[in-house]
Amino acid sequence: MSESVKNYYQGIYLTETIMGNPNGDFVDNSPRNFDGRVFTTDKCIKYNIRRYIRETVEDTDQKKDIVFFYPRKSPDAKESDAKYLTKDTIFKTIFDEDFDKLLKSSPDVRMFGGTFSFKNEPKQIYGPIQLSYGKDINDAQIKRLQIGAPFADGADGKQKTTGSEAVVDDAIISYDITINPNNYPELLSQEDLDLFVESLWYGTNLRKTTSKKTDSKLLLLIKFKNDKVRGNVKALNLGELKDLIQIKNKKDRKRLKDPEKTVKIDTSALNEKLSKYHDHIEKIDVYHDPADLEIQLTLPEVEINYLEPNNLLKQ
Repeated sequence: MSESVKNYYQGIYLTETIMGNPNGDFVDNSPRNFDGRVFTTDKCIKYNIRRYIRETVEDTDQKKDIVFFYPRKSPDAKESDAKYLTKDTIFKTIFDEDFDKLLKSSPDVRMFGGTFSFKNEPKQIYGPIQLSYGKDINDAQIKRLQIGAPFADGADGKQKTTGSEAVVDDAIISYDITINPNNYPELLSQEDLDLFVESLWYGTNLRKTTSKKTDSKLLLLIKFKNDKVRGNVKALNLGELKDLIQIKNKKDRKRLKDPEKTVKIDTSALNEKLSKYHDHIEKIDVYHDPADLEIQLTLPEVEINYLEPNNLLKQ
C-alpha cells in the first residue's frame, strides 16, 4: 500500500449524455428530473467506479482489490439467474468476518466508506471521497420515444403492444468532488486516489448500452496546501463549485445545422472564486480531451496542469 493521502482536494467532474439516459428513476426508468431539470445521483457514478475496479484490477484469488459494495451472484446461480449473495455471506466467505481484512482489501470502502449492518459487528465509515448529486448545465430536454414489443400479443399473431422510453437530447452533468482525509485518517492511500480518478473517467465511459451511454468530459482536481507549521491536513472547503462553470457555446451546439462538437467552458465565475484562495492552492490538475472540450483557467499564481485522459491510466 502506498503512502496515505495527506491533502484536502475539491473537484468538478463533467459528463455528457446524448440521446441516452444518464440515471433512470425507479418508477418508469425515465431520466431523473425536478420539473424537467435533469439531475443524477452519486450512486450511479459510484457504480461505474466499482464496476471498473472489479473488471480491471480485482483479484479474488489473492483477495486483493475486492469491490465490496457490488452485486455478486450465488455460486449455484446460472448466468441468467437473479440470485445474489448477502453482505453477511460475502463478509464471511471473502473476509473471514474480519473487518480489518475488509478495509485492507476493499478500495471502494477506503474511498467511499459505508454502513455495514453485519449481524455480529455493525460498522459505519464516512469515506474520505464524497460525490454530490449531478446537475445538468446544458438545458437538456427529456424526449419520450415510442417503441414496439418484439412479440405478438394475441392469437392472431399481430404485434399490437407498444411501449415508450425516455432519453435526454444532450445533458452535460456537473458534479462536485471532495476528498477529505480527516474523515478517516490514514485510510485513503495515494494508490487509492489514483485508482479513483482512473475508474471515475473510464468506468463512466463503460456505460454503453442503447439507452444508457455517458462520456466523461472534464475532471478538475484542486489540491490544497496543508498547515506549514503543524503539518495538519487543512480541510479548506470553498463550497459547491459545480455551478461555477457554464457552457459558453450552448446555443451553437443545440442548432440542428452544423452544430459545434467541442464544449467550450466559461470559467469566469470559477476563476473569481479560486483567485481569492490562490495562496491555499498547491496545484490544479485539469483532465480533458482538447478535441472534445475547451477550458482555460486564469490563475497566474497557481500551478495548473492540463492533462489528457490517457494520463489517468496506470502504466
